[in-house]
Amino acid sequence: MIPISLDADGINIKSLRKSGASVVYVTPSHQFPYGMVMPIKRRMELLMWAEDNNGYIIEDDYDGEYRYIGKPIPSLQGLDAKGKVVYLGTFSKSLIPSIRISYLVLPPKANADLPESFYTL
Repeated sequence: MIPISLDADGINIKSLRKSGASVVYVTPSHQFPYGMVMPIKRRMELLMWAEDNNGYIIEDDYDGEYRYIGKPIPSLQGLDAKGKVVYLGTFSKSLIPSIRISYLVLPPKANADLPESFYTL
């Protein structure tokens, strides 16, 4: 794990580029624990970092449906045209907090690489 600095818009892309990381974990809808929302411009810069560095973004959108001001900002996964974002979501904030139900949306290539036995219990 490599700590990457934050600024008022979330993860600092210059620091990320210097870090040499190939995978980054972000909470762009509500940067935990500070609360800033990553604007669309920064989201596009982060996607460009992933493409330029053959990297991946793990987007934890645990409360993306909550927005108090303005229209919702698209998720990184929704903006991703290159298959570089692994999207994590949960229903525990909006439906039933006592039941922890989460889901994962994989890029198409990663999904194709999963063995069939993964889907059977």
